Amino acid sequence: MVTEAWYRMQQQQRKKLLTVRQSTTVIALVALLMSVTQSPATVAADPALRPMRIHQLPGLGLEIWTELEPLWISEVVRYRSREVFTVQTPPLSYPPAAMTYTGFPTMQVKRHALPALATQVLVQGAVNYAVPDKVAKHLPINPASYGPLQGFEMRFQGIADGQAVDVRLFLGNAEHHPPVLLQAYTLAGHGESINEHIRRSWNNVSYLPTDAPEQHPDQEVIQ
Repeated sequence: MVTEAWYRMQQQQRKKLLTVRQSTTVIALVALLMSVTQSPATVAADPALRPMRIHQLPGLGLEIWTELEPLWISEVVRYRSREVFTVQTPPLSYPPAAMTYTGFPTMQVKRHALPALATQVLVQGAVNYAVPDKVAKHLPINPASYGPLQGFEMRFQGIADGQAVDVRLFLGNAEHHPPVLLQAYTLAGHGESINEHIRRSWNNVSYLPTDAPEQHPDQEVIQ
């Protein structure tokens, strides 16, 4: 199933995020003392306009905005025939955080079928973060919208590679458009610190025209 395969691939991405740093405690102190980069917590408290980077990704059928200052590290990874766009905080940022974006350009979901699909995908996502199946099935799933996307969202605490993490998952679409799966995660207890990052990015996810060219240069914008 696509959702299960996608989440298996995400386990590798989470490993990169959460284990590449030898000690988050030590690195947090270094980041604070040296002020090498601005922390997500600081950014979250400041809703002022900020420069953003625009990625146009024909393989996902999406335009995605990500942080420019400091520049979040971005990468398109491929699992089988599907592309997944990943971004994560730069080195020495604390808490480390990441987001992933998956488009399904060839899939169409009727509005009445979206709740059932979202429940299946979000519950599977929680299970893949080591949430017991019986618990995952009872986690709150709430209506949510980001920009043109309307769908459903789940927030929970799970485990990734032995590390407790706060997770937000969203599945939704715009009417007559394919579904989009969004994920954001950071260290447990720091979920609120990335709210502004999520707002600036997820609210600006949009669909590319179906005749979009194969490659687009990244752009910059203020949001």
